[in-house]
Amino acid sequence: MSRILFSLPVHERPDIVRNQIDNIKYFCPDALICLHISEGAAEERSEFLRQCDVENVLINPHSYPTQWSAGIMHTHISNFLYVIEANWDFDKIVLISSNELLVKHGLEDYVARFEIGSQMEVYDSSNDWGVFREDFLKSGSMQGYLSALGLPLFFGGQAEGQFASKALFLQIAKAFVANFPMGPIGFPIEEVILPTMAARSGLIGVTVGMPITLCNYCNNLQITPQVVDQVRSARGALFARRVPRALRSPHIGASVLDSVFSVKRVPREDCELRRYIVSLMV
Repeated sequence: MSRILFSLPVHERPDIVRNQIDNIKYFCPDALICLHISEGAAEERSEFLRQCDVENVLINPHSYPTQWSAGIMHTHISNFLYVIEANWDFDKIVLISSNELLVKHGLEDYVARFEIGSQMEVYDSSNDWGVFREDFLKSGSMQGYLSALGLPLFFGGQAEGQFASKALFLQIAKAFVANFPMGPIGFPIEEVILPTMAARSGLIGVTVGMPITLCNYCNNLQITPQVVDQVRSARGALFARRVPRALRSPHIGASVLDSVFSVKRVPREDCELRRYIVSLMV
């Protein structure tokens, strides 16, 4: 079993974030949680500090700027480096978002089986996904990162639910800090950095796990209590149509629900889906 560090960037609704903390502590009671509060949420910082004053929850003292779809990998890197500096012990880091919730136990045992877990889609200029752009590939920062990994091109995958061992993520953090700024860069770099390291690991014989979050922002899947029940059963398969120019889901059209422990999107408000998942926490 691995002790998990959840890296969680937040920017609004301290009460909903507290609900997510309670959710994590129910399904992964021994986990650490590190919050990065966006620079844009400075007015709510005191409320985050009050609502999230919970055992094994750390709030990163650094607040970097964030922008929608402009890259938040720097927040996860900052969280990781802060927890390392604070000398808290953990084995794996899991990257999550503030509009997802865990729905079943067993995550610690799952991530313990792998050094890294990520979707790995090889860069393909014929693919219509918006991240596979030549200007991203040829940028100086990306070329520097790829050079550090010894690869000619990058790989992509969903950001939510990626994970890695402490040792491997330290390599990622060093390569990131050496080549990218600690701020938005204009595209979702969190969908590239860890998938590329995962692909490098796979190329040298490491078995790579699946990301642990079922996402519906790239397809027309409706996350309902019935879908949550199927995820919890870990049986069968789910099907949905991909949104044009969006990323293929690693969990749609395949019997891989045994690797899913969290679902997204769960609205950051009181709703039937959130209430149903909370009702499972008994």
